[in-house]
Amino acid sequence: MNVLEIIKEKKEKIVERKVELNDLVFPQLRDYWNEFWLNAKNNHWLKWGMESVVNQPANDTELDPEDVIANVCDNPSAEALRQSLVAKIGEVSYVGEWLVVDQSKIDGFAAVTEDNQWIHTDVERAQAESTFKSTIAHGLLTLSLLPKLTGVVDSDASPYPDCRMVINLGLNKVRFPAPLKSGNRVRAIKKVVSVDVVKRGLMVEEEVIVEVEHSARPACVANPIYRFVF
Repeated sequence: MNVLEIIKEKKEKIVERKVELNDLVFPQLRDYWNEFWLNAKNNHWLKWGMESVVNQPANDTELDPEDVIANVCDNPSAEALRQSLVAKIGEVSYVGEWLVVDQSKIDGFAAVTEDNQWIHTDVERAQAESTFKSTIAHGLLTLSLLPKLTGVVDSDASPYPDCRMVINLGLNKVRFPAPLKSGNRVRAIKKVVSVDVVKRGLMVEEEVIVEVEHSARPACVANPIYRFVF
């Protein structure tokens, strides 16, 4: 038997074994796959999860990288706002009014979130045992005040009057450098970080510093991301 015949014979054996292997494995895989789908259809949570992914409806609030479409807005009002915001990138664009974060605000937040740690709610114990000698605000309370502190929710004097909606898309780089004691006043100072044109509007990232009166360190630093819909 020459070399070519040996190679041909080996090749035929490999093909035969591959067919045998397929006949052996694939029926098992089919059975496993069928069993998986049967269990999934009968499992409420798996069924809900798959349907939520497959049948997810279109939503104006959803953001996809493909939404970033151009450097100029077709909408004149959106383009005017874009130019105004771009001109302010890296500069302080807003300094808010002082707001007192008193114990009633802290207690209200504790009640809603069910975070009743004594460092937030027990005034006498905090004065006696806490390093800060006072109750302190929850970090997430300070964070939740960003819309108020930056004026975004001021319906009487909206900073974006031509927008149909201002949608909060999330936050980047959240930090709480210093505690916020009960009774202290805070205010927001913000800068524009980036501006992108998206479908039906703009996506804007800001840097917000929550200053504490008479303190060198801020209570919070965060980068909120908004979508302005026109």
